[in-house]
Amino acid sequence: MSSLSQRIQRLNSAQRESVEAILQSWDAPAGDFVFPIVEGPPGTGKTRVGVLASARYREENRRPQVAYLCYTHFAADKALEGFIELGFTPDDVLRVVDHWRSRFYQNFRYSNYYIAYNKVEELTRAQRDRLRRVPILITTLHGSGKILKEIQTRPLIVVDEFSQCPPTLFFSTLSKIRSRSPGPSGYTLLGDPNQLPVITSQPYLRPNIGTFILSRNNEYQPYQLTYQYRMHSSICQVVNALRDALNASYHLQTHGYAQGRTLTRLGYVWNRDCPSDFEQILDPNNACIIINTDNLPGMDDVSLGGSKYFSAEARLAARLADMMYQSYVKQNGEHLLSTILSPYTAQNGMIKGYLQNPSLKEQCITIYQAQGREYPCVVISFARKNPSGWIGFLGEPELRAQTYVACSRAMAKLIILLSFDTFVGRGYTDFDYLVERGGALIVNAELGWVRE
Repeated sequence: MSSLSQRIQRLNSAQRESVEAILQSWDAPAGDFVFPIVEGPPGTGKTRVGVLASARYREENRRPQVAYLCYTHFAADKALEGFIELGFTPDDVLRVVDHWRSRFYQNFRYSNYYIAYNKVEELTRAQRDRLRRVPILITTLHGSGKILKEIQTRPLIVVDEFSQCPPTLFFSTLSKIRSRSPGPSGYTLLGDPNQLPVITSQPYLRPNIGTFILSRNNEYQPYQLTYQYRMHSSICQVVNALRDALNASYHLQTHGYAQGRTLTRLGYVWNRDCPSDFEQILDPNNACIIINTDNLPGMDDVSLGGSKYFSAEARLAARLADMMYQSYVKQNGEHLLSTILSPYTAQNGMIKGYLQNPSLKEQCITIYQAQGREYPCVVISFARKNPSGWIGFLGEPELRAQTYVACSRAMAKLIILLSFDTFVGRGYTDFDYLVERGGALIVNAELGWVRE
């Protein structure tokens, strides 16, 4: 049995079924467009399924070519890493980028897997021959036009993290694919419809393409990945509570691989270098903590740019990240860099100002920026506290997934800062379910935690 076959056999049953569905011949009538969809919530191995299916397609076909398309460069790079892990060489897989993007990979260990150009006319004959010869080409949906022009056979089209894609980009890419000759040999989508939509001021464009397609259940029945390999089981329970709030059709199950994934299991040593009243929060065995920030002074406010911030909660988020940095160190001296997420850029800016350790500032990002990624420890600051219970866009139907996406980024430690008076019992199902069904350790913040 080949190494590839062994890897596929080690997949769980839902993943194996998904791989087989991707590889089935595509013989739909000319007027129809039916294709497999793999619905994979966070940590369930969507990219692994896509990479293994593409690798098997290459192995089984005489003149194989795969157009592996991703919405983000990060996802495309992760897919390339998956192929390299399988032993693929630059003659087997190629990552296509433009000249501006290529600057990020000049000193990269695998830079020979990248080819950069803006127009086909810039390529030498040898480069064009290489593009036409390499079995697997990886790029973003924005850059798909470049590789579709060079592919000579009927390619397998794989769209990874398609749910992050705006409908306009998805359908324009689909149009390019269908208009080329010869047409594709197959087409598959991998993603999570509960991902966040694109940022737009047009309400009609907010639903992502995953929501649009999977709402037509009579026509599209997805293959569902149910086992997740990323999150500690306590964090997964929180994510499942949020999936209930989003009316997801099934719960995630934690594979034994991640069942007891604590920070110490990831190689960090907890030296308890923190004030005694924070020990319970920093304890690695408490994987998920919700801190009620009602007792913190002040209310949320608005910046000159219109973004919201809550100063006391920002100070607490920064203090927690600094304490985690001091308290968790690997044997090689590497400190834990907690990732701090907030839906508001003004809150991120304020947290950065309070952080004592400069190396943590780059870890403070928006929830949108964290989408599709994973981190050992995540601190979330929702930055709203007011007597009216008004939470702005966090309560809008298309943007509710902020909480779901943010919590599902954490691998071993999740700390959520939340004003219960503002978010809980106000009709916001996500936050009610988070507190009532998530099973997290709940701690009330103390006023002294944020005093100068």
